[in-house]
Amino acid sequence: MMKAATLACLFGLAAQSAFAGAWAREKGELFIAAGGNFLLSDGSELPVHYDPTLYAEYGLTDRITIGLDVHTAQKGEIGTAFGFVSVPVGDITAPNRYMVTLAYGLRATNGEPVENLLRGGFSWGRGLDNGWLALDASATFGTIDTTWRPKVDATWGRNWNDSWTTTFQLQTGQGWTNDYYAKISPSVIWTAPNDMKFALGLVKGLTGDKGGALKLETWLTF
Repeated sequence: MMKAATLACLFGLAAQSAFAGAWAREKGELFIAAGGNFLLSDGSELPVHYDPTLYAEYGLTDRITIGLDVHTAQKGEIGTAFGFVSVPVGDITAPNRYMVTLAYGLRATNGEPVENLLRGGFSWGRGLDNGWLALDASATFGTIDTTWRPKVDATWGRNWNDSWTTTFQLQTGQGWTNDYYAKISPSVIWTAPNDMKFALGLVKGLTGDKGGALKLETWLTF
């Protein structure tokens, strides 16, 4: 069970490039993930594009995780950057884990003023014998357009051995142009001998132009 929870912390939350998930980072531990999509299908613009991301977490204490989440959206026309703090709710050793997250960020759009963003999130996770389940929900408020935009991601992870893990994720939410989107994203994660991890997957839009792409991410833990 503990190994499954650790895998969830390393794999599940990085795959969504959002919040710290339901598992707190260990004190003094630094996690960095970077990646994006490539080989886009013809006409793929929304909700799937190149979508480069940079994500980092640091265990400030055993119960406080801080981090940075930087990514682009809307065909690369919008860039956002968030700093966040996550705190577990209840027992951090229980089978079911809960986490609340608060974040402050900025949104830059071509030809428009920079907008301040506020985000609140709640996560649930449960370790399984050979993997984990996770649900991450958040809402982001823009101080210029005064709109709350929800986002909900559901993840199932399966650990096959010490080297290979698979994840399947459903991503849903409201985009910056107030469109509602849904995407699925299955991935395969390989752990290299030096503990560096590589995730290769597919992301497929269920809404919008229903385009798809391959995605590649690299994860480092210090």
